[in-house]
Amino acid sequence: LVLVVGGSGTGKSSVVRAGLLPRIRQGAVSGSEAWFIAAMLPGAAPFQAMAESLRQVAVVESDGLADELSEDRAGIDRVIRRLVPEDGQMLLVVDQFEELFTSASERDQRAFLDGLLYALDAADSRLRVVATLRADFYDRPLAVQGFGPVVNDATVTIAAMAPADLEAA
Repeated sequence: LVLVVGGSGTGKSSVVRAGLLPRIRQGAVSGSEAWFIAAMLPGAAPFQAMAESLRQVAVVESDGLADELSEDRAGIDRVIRRLVPEDGQMLLVVDQFEELFTSASERDQRAFLDGLLYALDAADSRLRVVATLRADFYDRPLAVQGFGPVVNDATVTIAAMAPADLEAA
Protein backbone atom coordinates (compact mmCIF):
# COMPACT_ATOMS: atom_id res chain seq x y z
CA LEU A 1 0.00 0.00 0.00
CA VAL A 2 1.20 3.45 -0.94
CA LEU A 3 -0.93 6.45 0.02
CA VAL A 4 -0.11 9.61 -1.96
CA VAL A 5 -1.21 12.60 0.14
CA GLY A 6 -1.25 16.26 -0.82
CA GLY A 7 -3.38 19.35 -0.99
CA SER A 8 -6.12 19.86 -3.54
CA GLY A 9 -4.60 20.54 -6.96
CA THR A 10 -1.06 19.52 -6.05
CA GLY A 11 -0.90 16.86 -8.75
CA LYS A 12 -1.39 13.64 -6.79
CA SER A 13 -3.37 11.98 -9.56
CA SER A 14 -0.94 13.28 -12.20
CA VAL A 15 2.04 11.87 -10.32
CA VAL A 16 0.35 8.46 -10.27
CA ARG A 17 -1.19 8.43 -13.76
CA ALA A 18 1.53 10.24 -15.73
CA GLY A 19 4.55 9.34 -13.60
CA LEU A 20 4.14 6.09 -11.71
CA LEU A 21 1.98 4.05 -14.09
CA PRO A 22 4.16 4.54 -17.20
CA ARG A 23 7.21 3.53 -15.15
CA ILE A 24 5.39 0.45 -13.83
CA ARG A 25 4.42 -0.49 -17.40
CA GLN A 26 8.09 -0.12 -18.42
CA GLY A 27 9.21 -2.54 -15.70
CA ALA A 28 10.62 -0.08 -13.12
CA VAL A 29 9.77 -2.70 -10.49
CA SER A 30 11.01 -6.16 -11.40
CA GLY A 31 8.30 -7.87 -13.46
CA SER A 32 5.92 -4.89 -13.32
CA GLU A 33 5.62 -4.64 -17.09
CA ALA A 34 3.32 -7.69 -16.85
CA TRP A 35 1.18 -6.43 -13.96
CA PHE A 36 -2.54 -5.95 -14.36
CA ILE A 37 -3.51 -2.34 -13.57
CA ALA A 38 -6.99 -1.24 -12.60
CA ALA A 39 -8.06 2.25 -11.52
CA MET A 40 -11.14 3.27 -9.57
CA LEU A 41 -12.87 6.10 -7.75
CA PRO A 42 -14.50 4.67 -4.61
CA GLY A 43 -17.66 6.82 -4.57
CA ALA A 44 -20.70 5.75 -2.56
CA ALA A 45 -20.37 2.08 -3.60
CA PRO A 46 -16.67 1.14 -3.38
CA PHE A 47 -17.18 -2.57 -4.06
CA GLN A 48 -19.23 -1.80 -7.17
CA ALA A 49 -16.57 0.68 -8.33
CA MET A 50 -13.85 -1.89 -7.74
CA ALA A 51 -15.83 -4.55 -9.61
CA GLU A 52 -16.20 -2.24 -12.62
CA SER A 53 -12.46 -1.49 -12.67
CA LEU A 54 -11.53 -5.17 -12.34
CA ARG A 55 -13.85 -6.13 -15.22
CA GLN A 56 -11.65 -4.02 -17.49
CA VAL A 57 -8.64 -6.29 -16.86
CA ALA A 58 -10.28 -9.63 -16.01
CA VAL A 59 -9.00 -12.63 -17.92
CA VAL A 60 -11.82 -14.91 -16.68
CA GLU A 61 -15.59 -14.67 -16.18
CA SER A 62 -16.35 -11.68 -13.98
CA ASP A 63 -20.11 -11.61 -13.35
CA GLY A 64 -21.24 -10.92 -9.79
CA LEU A 65 -17.93 -9.35 -8.77
CA ALA A 66 -19.34 -6.66 -6.46
CA ASP A 67 -21.17 -9.26 -4.37
CA GLU A 68 -18.14 -11.53 -4.27
CA LEU A 69 -15.81 -8.66 -3.31
CA SER A 70 -18.03 -7.64 -0.40
CA GLU A 71 -19.02 -11.16 0.71
CA ASP A 72 -16.59 -11.23 3.63
CA ARG A 73 -13.16 -9.99 4.70
CA ALA A 74 -11.43 -12.36 2.26
CA GLY A 75 -13.59 -11.37 -0.72
CA ILE A 76 -11.12 -9.01 -2.37
CA ASP A 77 -8.28 -11.50 -2.02
CA ARG A 78 -10.43 -14.32 -3.43
CA VAL A 79 -11.47 -12.25 -6.45
CA ILE A 80 -7.92 -11.09 -7.17
CA ARG A 81 -6.69 -14.71 -7.01
CA ARG A 82 -9.42 -15.77 -9.43
CA LEU A 83 -8.88 -12.91 -11.90
CA VAL A 84 -5.08 -12.67 -11.85
CA PRO A 85 -2.93 -15.60 -13.00
CA GLU A 86 -0.93 -17.34 -10.27
CA ASP A 87 2.31 -15.64 -11.30
CA GLY A 88 0.65 -12.24 -11.81
CA GLN A 89 0.17 -9.07 -9.78
CA MET A 90 -2.68 -6.56 -9.67
CA LEU A 91 -1.97 -2.89 -9.07
CA LEU A 92 -5.15 -1.19 -7.94
CA VAL A 93 -5.11 2.61 -8.17
CA VAL A 94 -7.71 4.17 -5.89
CA ASP A 95 -7.92 7.79 -7.01
CA GLN A 96 -9.62 10.33 -4.74
CA PHE A 97 -9.54 7.91 -1.81
CA GLU A 98 -11.31 10.58 0.26
CA GLU A 99 -14.53 9.67 -1.57
CA LEU A 100 -14.61 6.49 0.51
CA PHE A 101 -15.00 8.65 3.62
CA THR A 102 -17.31 11.30 2.16
CA SER A 103 -19.67 9.19 0.05
CA ALA A 104 -19.72 5.58 1.27
CA SER A 105 -21.56 4.36 4.34
CA GLU A 106 -19.50 3.69 7.45
CA ARG A 107 -20.25 -0.02 7.03
CA ASP A 108 -18.96 -0.02 3.44
CA GLN A 109 -15.89 2.03 4.44
CA ARG A 110 -14.98 -0.46 7.12
CA ALA A 111 -15.66 -3.52 4.96
CA PHE A 112 -13.67 -2.11 2.03
CA LEU A 113 -10.66 -1.21 4.19
CA ASP A 114 -10.78 -4.57 6.00
CA GLY A 115 -10.90 -6.36 2.66
CA LEU A 116 -7.97 -4.37 1.27
CA LEU A 117 -5.86 -5.03 4.36
CA TYR A 118 -6.69 -8.73 4.29
CA ALA A 119 -5.77 -9.00 0.60
CA LEU A 120 -2.55 -7.00 1.04
CA ASP A 121 -1.45 -9.05 4.04
CA ALA A 122 -2.39 -12.47 2.64
CA ALA A 123 0.41 -14.95 2.04
CA ASP A 124 1.61 -14.66 -1.56
CA SER A 125 -0.64 -11.63 -2.08
CA ARG A 126 -1.19 -10.65 -5.70
CA LEU A 127 -2.50 -7.17 -4.81
CA ARG A 128 -0.69 -3.85 -4.61
CA VAL A 129 -2.56 -0.60 -3.96
CA VAL A 130 -1.71 3.04 -4.67
CA ALA A 131 -4.28 5.53 -3.40
CA THR A 132 -4.41 9.32 -3.70
CA LEU A 133 -5.82 11.31 -0.79
CA ARG A 134 -6.40 15.02 -0.27
CA ALA A 135 -4.46 16.23 2.77
CA ASP A 136 -7.54 17.74 4.40
CA PHE A 137 -8.94 14.19 4.68
CA TYR A 138 -5.76 12.59 6.03
CA ASP A 139 -7.31 12.17 9.48
CA ARG A 140 -10.12 9.94 8.14
CA PRO A 141 -8.11 6.78 7.38
CA LEU A 142 -5.99 7.40 10.49
CA ALA A 143 -9.15 7.18 12.60
CA VAL A 144 -10.13 3.74 11.30
CA GLN A 145 -9.10 1.12 13.83
CA GLY A 146 -6.66 -1.33 12.27
CA PHE A 147 -6.05 0.86 9.22
CA GLY A 148 -4.52 3.90 10.94
CA PRO A 149 -1.18 2.25 11.80
CA VAL A 150 -0.81 1.07 8.20
CA VAL A 151 -1.32 4.63 6.93
CA ASN A 152 1.78 5.86 8.77
CA ASP A 153 4.07 3.46 6.92
CA ALA A 154 2.33 3.87 3.58
CA THR A 155 2.22 7.67 3.20
CA VAL A 156 4.10 9.65 0.57
CA THR A 157 3.41 13.39 0.60
CA ILE A 158 3.22 15.66 -2.44
CA ALA A 159 4.09 19.31 -1.83
CA ALA A 160 2.36 22.12 -3.69
CA MET A 161 3.99 22.88 -7.03
CA ALA A 162 5.54 26.25 -7.85
CA PRO A 163 4.13 28.02 -10.92
CA ALA A 164 7.10 26.85 -13.04
CA ASP A 165 6.51 23.26 -11.89
CA LEU A 166 2.83 23.49 -12.84
CA GLU A 167 3.74 24.81 -16.28
CA ALA A 168 6.27 22.00 -16.79
CA ALA A 169 3.73 19.40 -15.71
